[in-house]
Amino acid sequence: YRTLIFALIMSFNTSAIVSAVIISLHTQTLAQFVRVWPLSFAIGWPLVFVAILIIAPLVNKFLDLFIEGT
Repeated sequence: YRTLIFALIMSFNTSAIVSAVIISLHTQTLAQFVRVWPLSFAIGWPLVFVAILIIAPLVNKFLDLFIEGT
């Protein structure tokens, strides 16, 4: 349960930040940004959510190999 909530919150924030920055670099007006960003975010969020669910356990295992005391 905790893993799903973590992935949900982390993916929301990551997708929001990355999509906002990239879209802001490629649009010239606020109106263009507001028109384009929601779809970009809606596409990115589920992809990042699944990626975090898959990648986070692998990163934790990798860190366990190199960080003592775990």
